[in-house]
Amino acid sequence: MPVARKTTVSKYLAGIGRKGGKASGKARMEKLSPEKRVAIAKTAAAARWAKPITQADLKQQAAFQVAEWTADRVAQMGAEKIDSRLAGGAAVKPGKLTFDKKLKMATVAKKAAARASVPVVAAKKGKAQPRYRRKPKP
Repeated sequence: MPVARKTTVSKYLAGIGRKGGKASGKARMEKLSPEKRVAIAKTAAAARWAKPITQADLKQQAAFQVAEWTADRVAQMGAEKIDSRLAGGAAVKPGKLTFDKKLKMATVAKKAAARASVPVVAAKKGKAQPRYRRKPKP
């Protein structure tokens, strides 16, 4: 038996139907009172939560839990490895990150206060001038 192909006309009509369905649903919601909208939303939420939990749902959740546990364990092992290297006397190369021994994790390094190599000359006392001037509003 030959399979019917979607013609240009059927594609066009399907598009019109989808467009009309979207528009009419919005118009319907605008015409409803707030109490009716709340009742419809509660019914829809109850229907979503009443769906039975499938084996696929359980399998997916188990996979997520295993992946999360594995990632946590890998991070913990990496922290322990770095901690033991630091205890052995290894130095941390300077950069954006450092290793916090209390938290046992890499954190953003705090910038040390930069020292001026040239003495700072005291500014003249007087009215502070802005770096740029704004154009007056008309």
